[in-house]
Amino acid sequence: MIRPRSKERTFRTAVTIVGDFLIGWGALAAIVELRRHVNFAFTQSLLPPEKFILDTKNVLLFGASLIAALALSGFYHHRIGPRTRPSIITALVIQTALAAIGSTALVRPMPRTVLLAVPLVEVIALPLWRRFLRLVAPIRPRDTMLVGEPADIDEALAALRTNADRRIQVIKRASRLDQLADPTTQDLLREVEEVIYVSPNADPRIRLELLRIRGPRGFLMLASHVDALIVSTMLGWIGDQPLVEVSIVCGYGYAAAVKRAIDIAGSALLILLSSPLWFVIAVATLIDSGRPIFIRQKRVGLGGVSYGMWKFRSMRGPADSQPPRTLEEIAAAEGRVTRVGALLRRYHLDELPQLINVFDGDMSLVGPRPERPELVERILRDIPDFDLRALVRPGIAGLAQVSGEYESRPEVKLRYDLMYMCDWSIWLDFRLLLHAVSSSLAGTGR
Repeated sequence: MIRPRSKERTFRTAVTIVGDFLIGWGALAAIVELRRHVNFAFTQSLLPPEKFILDTKNVLLFGASLIAALALSGFYHHRIGPRTRPSIITALVIQTALAAIGSTALVRPMPRTVLLAVPLVEVIALPLWRRFLRLVAPIRPRDTMLVGEPADIDEALAALRTNADRRIQVIKRASRLDQLADPTTQDLLREVEEVIYVSPNADPRIRLELLRIRGPRGFLMLASHVDALIVSTMLGWIGDQPLVEVSIVCGYGYAAAVKRAIDIAGSALLILLSSPLWFVIAVATLIDSGRPIFIRQKRVGLGGVSYGMWKFRSMRGPADSQPPRTLEEIAAAEGRVTRVGALLRRYHLDELPQLINVFDGDMSLVGPRPERPELVERILRDIPDFDLRALVRPGIAGLAQVSGEYESRPEVKLRYDLMYMCDWSIWLDFRLLLHAVSSSLAGTGR
């Protein structure tokens, strides 16, 4: 579900980008028309229409290069911003370079007067457009809660007052870290727009607790010396201290919507393409061991809610409904694997019906592998943070399965899953899916 805060930010960004594109288009059209009707002293002649056509490709070239240049210069950054404003001059220099490279690549000669004069119009129009946007729809200060030791909170407040950052409005502080266990404080942490953790050198388990309370939105925090070794992206500053983000990007906002759209389209396509194989497996299972063809195993899904995970039946007997885990269970189950089931398990074909779970919304194509409820209960007694995996949908493929081992300890799998959740990208999902398909084709078994 896309949260209202994310909707507001996404809508504002979309309106800004559309306006920027129209300015690029208008500036190009104005300069081209001016050159066609006004003969400047430093030019040899008027610009004939056939020499530079104001068509879709040229409009897209200038509009796209302007948006890319503004994005590279930081004009679409809406969180706690850098200490210096992004430079419009830098952005327009980048746009000119991108437009020149693009026109060369497309073999569409660009008159130098057009290439250099368009930014002169944009340098006036873009600030006016943004000022108009701020007047019509001013940026609302974000209600912010500071969490940390009293001394650290006082230092952060002093820095905010010094920098006069109007986008942050501190409405609450949790100056005693044991307050995180208080239900009222937890409710406020969930509801407030922004949380900044200002004591990075305190117990690192507090970060996990904040992530559990806040959910996928996560929080901002001041980076410690150790964080500086592994974090390369800053989202802003408090005073002169860098802020970094701890969040599960694929669990909220437009990224979650994109991931869900990919899941729906991908699972539907894979079901369609693999449907002949489903028919063959169903017939083979009927001939080999009769009904049922499908089974449903209870698993823990998004938010810790159980669901029924579909699989092709690969074993005989009542134990077939849940996979063996202990050595005794594995030994007892070996004799109940059917001939067709052994082949299905070797090539992971018994997991094909999980595509139905993906399409229905119980699972994702990529995510932490789902576990049985009773196993999760046992793990949680020793590893309370294991429930953080439930902040996203479980997946058919996962980083823990690709990089770890089937017998890896739960705490090791949790580390892999948290790495995936906090460092998600479409490219990472693609790589993990590709690895899962190649492993299945290689018949590496379980």
